[in-house]
Amino acid sequence: MRIALVRNHDACVNTRQIQLMQKRAGVLPHLGLGYIETAARKRGHTVITIDAQAQRLDAEGLRRAIREFSPGLVGVTTTTPGVPGAIEACKIAKELGAVVILGGPHTEVFGVENLYHECIDYVGVGEGCTIIPDLADRLQSGGSPSEVSGLIGREFRNTPAPMRALEEIGWPSRESVPLSLYHSIMARHPFATMISSRGCPFQCSFCFKQAVDRKSVYRSADDVVSEMEYLVAAHGVREIMFYDDVFTMKRKRVEEICALIGKRGLRVRWEAPTRVDLVDARLLKMMARAGCVRLRFGIESGDPGILKRMQKNTDMVEIEAAVRAAKKAGIQTFAYFIVGWLDETEEEYERTISLAKRLPLDYASFYTATPLPGTRLFRESVAAGRIDSDYWIKYIRGDTTERIRLLADNAEQRSRRAYREFYLRMRKVPTLARHAMHRNSFAAVVTGIAGLMRSNTNAVRDF
Repeated sequence: MRIALVRNHDACVNTRQIQLMQKRAGVLPHLGLGYIETAARKRGHTVITIDAQAQRLDAEGLRRAIREFSPGLVGVTTTTPGVPGAIEACKIAKELGAVVILGGPHTEVFGVENLYHECIDYVGVGEGCTIIPDLADRLQSGGSPSEVSGLIGREFRNTPAPMRALEEIGWPSRESVPLSLYHSIMARHPFATMISSRGCPFQCSFCFKQAVDRKSVYRSADDVVSEMEYLVAAHGVREIMFYDDVFTMKRKRVEEICALIGKRGLRVRWEAPTRVDLVDARLLKMMARAGCVRLRFGIESGDPGILKRMQKNTDMVEIEAAVRAAKKAGIQTFAYFIVGWLDETEEEYERTISLAKRLPLDYASFYTATPLPGTRLFRESVAAGRIDSDYWIKYIRGDTTERIRLLADNAEQRSRRAYREFYLRMRKVPTLARHAMHRNSFAAVVTGIAGLMRSNTNAVRDF
């Protein structure tokens, strides 16, 4: 069967990032679609991925791409904030005569609700690498889709398709959309993305976990390093960005990956996300020798009380120790912060800015707290009377186009101010200058700085 996998634009009112930074951050390969493409190809289906973001396709461009390929089945992925763009893609695919299935993190919370839109035939919940190939097999053979695990239709609702081991699926396809079309303000080009594990045992209150994320599975060191070698040899990749939930969850496995990189003489820069309580000086030095150039820490807040409400289970001592140990090992540090938490006070906010400026961080990102569906933060926000319990249902149906209410009255201003105070310091000039020169991102860095300098707490035109 001919299958098109689609990621459409996700420009929406519910972004957690201010627009100035969002526009310049870049577009990364969609690993989920890459894995589904690999799984479907193994079943003998003809598959392409259409990435409207990377290929810069507007609605008509997406229509032309789908029409030219003429698929019988179109799978569209989305997060809940990105639903408007996904529905646009589903309508186009349906108008062109394809069977349409919607999937992605969004459908883990809202399954049957999406069938409100007539352009959607089925909703997939759980492992897409199983659902899409199975549905294609059924459609091709004339069998009943109602027997497909993880599939929801208007007359049936099956349980989520269980997680599969990534090594069983194979490496994600990178053939449909050239890596050259992707860009990142952080990575040296050409770059690629990878995941070495799936799942996260932690319960941060702002994070939603899909059913397939509630159990952690890990790839072997050999499989991980072999894919890294392939990316360097076949695609000329200079930097690899890992997008595990927590890369260093299993210390021994990380040590094996680092040792194997050294044994095979692989030379490639790489970065990964982790927690401040899952690294130490010895491990960091080993990672640095193996090519790790940057770690992304989810620090989130500089206020102990808010950290506790977030259920981060970390403290200031661990945060300080991890960041300073990474710097000492020669690894750049990138921290994520969330401002405008539910009823965050000015004093609590100031502690976050103070921590970000005090730590030897190379980079920082300041998101506005957004109560995503299925999270504890959403439930707490509803209980506090700050947002309507049915907001996301209305948003999915298109009954509202307004942003979900911010949890602190001046959350966006706090985010913009945090960016200005962090980056517009003399001590950041060398870092930004080196960054602009080495990552082909001079224009993005310069325009970003200019936007920060023009902005003030009352102006939003630059964002």
